[in-house]
Amino acid sequence: MDQGPLPNRRLRLQRRLRGWSQDDVAAGLCRIASGRGEPDLGVDATMISRWERGTRHPRPRYVRLLCQLFDLPVEQLGLVREADLGLVTLLAGDRVEGDPGERDRFLRDMASLLSVAPLPPFLQPAPGAVETEWTEPWERLDRALTTRGQVDAATVDHLERVTLALESLEPTAISSRVLLGPATGHLDAVTTLLQASASESVRRRLCSIAGEAAGLVGWLRWNLDDPGAATECFRAGLRAAQEADDRQLGAYLVGALACRLPRQRDATESLRLLTGRKLGYVQAEASPATRAWLAAKEADAWASLGHETDCLRALDRAADIVECLEDDERGRPRFTAVDQAWLAGERGASLAKLGHLEEAQAVLRPVLVTLGPTSERDRLWLLTALAAAHADADDLDEACRLARSALAGAARLHLTPVIHLVRNIREGLEPHCRHHAVQELDEHLRTALRPALAS
Repeated sequence: MDQGPLPNRRLRLQRRLRGWSQDDVAAGLCRIASGRGEPDLGVDATMISRWERGTRHPRPRYVRLLCQLFDLPVEQLGLVREADLGLVTLLAGDRVEGDPGERDRFLRDMASLLSVAPLPPFLQPAPGAVETEWTEPWERLDRALTTRGQVDAATVDHLERVTLALESLEPTAISSRVLLGPATGHLDAVTTLLQASASESVRRRLCSIAGEAAGLVGWLRWNLDDPGAATECFRAGLRAAQEADDRQLGAYLVGALACRLPRQRDATESLRLLTGRKLGYVQAEASPATRAWLAAKEADAWASLGHETDCLRALDRAADIVECLEDDERGRPRFTAVDQAWLAGERGASLAKLGHLEEAQAVLRPVLVTLGPTSERDRLWLLTALAAAHADADDLDEACRLARSALAGAARLHLTPVIHLVRNIREGLEPHCRHHAVQELDEHLRTALRPALAS
């Protein structure tokens, strides 16, 4: 199945983290080349856009100049060709879970990368002060939203880049538990700044950032199987979106509320949120990327109910949107993983739920090949979908092999919803409990599942 070009998310992310436009990158490349006495590059914003969208790959000369401009190696800019991906070692951030010292180094490096400055003295708490009344991040955000207080546009621009950077780490091979601290700290910093004085336009932007940051913390709590805290974060984010009059963000957060953990899934209630005007927002108000995401979540809910026609219609609607997606750096949320490959994975997972097992397998396998460390979360979800498809087809060896792989990754990342899905797959294999592959999966559940859930 042709999934189209693969976007270079790393190059685009590194540009956006620096607050550069595509014109800025083109000008920077020309400046470096001119300083070296090299001939004119003939590079412009359109060429940069093609590199980011994956429709073109930069030639070696451009790769060398890009690495110099960004001061990063080729793999961190996504400039390694597909055939060489197996030779690329993971980034330090992709391996942080095992060693506390390595994790601490990663967090220090991330803070340095983002140039996260401390709060100004007038906003810092007094020494020894302990906040006892408002203990949770969503409670502190609610309190700040009711307090009118100077925050300038440059500070808000910086906070936008920090939010984008943290969001870009959520789907990677970094554990949600490791990322929760920095994300919560960022939300607290934005929340504190909401209590300072600012122009109306700056305050609206700050509220939007707060709502988006609350959404990120909500997803991390969701990944850690804390649905109550996740819901509170999403709802606090909605209140911030309402104050900012940010319709795109509000529509996205309603979609987040519609996503239930596997053990609490209620497809009918999810559809009420996704297809109506529940909480005052509709899909049409979302950014294009979010509309595609919402349509895919709608398809998943229809598939859970066995409504094939409605499911496929929603997937086709998502495909029409993705086909026309363009660079949108002002939409919320700022970061999105939505592209052709992502949607192909969503289609494969829905087909598996509908019982189209061979078609689901044919779709999911090529998608999984394209997913690297920056898409580890999606890879684990799709592994469970593929494992379930093989289990339904009575291919026990392959089902258990895929389930073991998903379980190992989910335990490492503390991605508890995936662990629950592996449990569900195993329960469906109970009639084959004496099969050697099922017994091996049982052993992995005993040694990996319990420590992951207890920690």
